[in-house]
Order: sequence, then C-alpha cells, then structure tokens
Amino acid sequence: MKRSVENGAKHHVWGAPLLDSSLLGQKSHGFLGNCFYKPPEFHYLANFMSMNPVIEAIKSRRAIRSYEDKPVPGSAIQTMLEAATYAPSAINIQPWKFTIVTKKEEIKHISDIAKPLLLQTLPDIADEGLIRFRSALANPQYNVFYNAPLVVFISGAKSTYAINDCSMAAQNMMLAAYTLGIGSCWIGTANLAINTPKVKADLGVPEDHEVFAAVIFGYPKGGFPKAPEKRPPQILKRID
Repeated sequence: MKRSVENGAKHHVWGAPLLDSSLLGQKSHGFLGNCFYKPPEFHYLANFMSMNPVIEAIKSRRAIRSYEDKPVPGSAIQTMLEAATYAPSAINIQPWKFTIVTKKEEIKHISDIAKPLLLQTLPDIADEGLIRFRSALANPQYNVFYNAPLVVFISGAKSTYAINDCSMAAQNMMLAAYTLGIGSCWIGTANLAINTPKVKADLGVPEDHEVFAAVIFGYPKGGFPKAPEKRPPQILKRID
C-alpha cells in the first residue's frame, strides 16, 4: 500500500538524516526496502552513507589475531552461520557447508600440519618478512589460528563458482561477527593443510568437496583496534 506523504513533512529512514518529502515519491526495492524515495541524487546521500550501519560495519571491521580465552556463545555462532547462508550464490545453489571446531587440541593439530607444508613453499630469499615468517613457522608454540577459540571451515562441492559463493558466505560471517562484538580473521596460511585427505576427513568434508575458507573467531583481546586507512578505489576505466 502506497504511503501518503504530507507536503513539507520530514521522514526518518534507517537512522538517516531527515529527508524532505520532496525527495520522496518513487518506490524502490533497493537497500532501503519498500521506502519511497528518489535514488541516488538526493543531497543527503553522503550523510546517509556515513550513518548506515551496514556501511559502518564494512568500514570498521578488521582482522583480529589476538583473542581472549573466552568461548564464542552458541547463539552467536548460529547467528553468524545464518548470515553466511544469506550470501549470494550462482543460480542459488547455496553450495556452502560448515565445520565448526572449538576443540583446542584439534585446532592445534591442524596448525601443526599446516606449518611444515607452508615452510616447504616459501622461497629461500633474504627477505626480512619471509625470514620472520619462517622463524614463526618453525616455532612449536606458533599457531596459524592464533589460538582463537573458534574456527569455522567453509567447504562446498567442487565447481566453477563454489569458491566465489563460499568466499561471500565467509565475508557475511565476518561482518555479522563484528556487529556482535566478535573479531575474525581469514586464515589463508591454512589452505595447504585443510585440503589434504587426512584433514578433510577429520573435518567431515566429503572427497568431492573442497575447503575454500578457514575463518577464526573470538573476542578481541584489548578490544577492536581502529581500522587502517584505505587507498581510494583505483578505477582502470569508465565505460559510460
């Protein structure tokens, strides 16, 4: 049912600045749902974007690698998993499947498998960063999952688009986690280990599936640091 709009009235939308009724009137099914407005030329757009909670979460979330020794509640895990299932997927196949690991011994076991595999792949060059990384990997106390209390492995049947779909599901989980006060980090250093037959079997991943993401979660030790400045988008070309 179409909303009536009084002349000169002002309206709140999603906590945005007050919108003049003169800017309203065109129905949209965009990210404002079924509100009536004229996108995107209204002059409140900059303020609106700065106050939008989705944009704020995207811009504030950052990788966390130091966690409190505190479990992530089951209700929070369920919320993050549900957010993951709302990711887009090619022809709506929704290929993602999840393995949830909170057992510290198992997390360390997978880390111990990953470290020597990584060491074998690193180039033998005198790079300061690589030297530090090699030293960390050789340290028995180093855990590629940073001793996080929760690791979620996202897998799917091998297909052309599954990696894209599962990656978007992982991003949804990380954004949802941030809104719940939970930190996260995608652990690419686990990639070599998580698709070995032994680890896949331990994780309950079928042979015809591939693990596309390993994401750690937990409450950040010391809170969330400020996100670093980002470079402006580099537009290679505009074709209008």
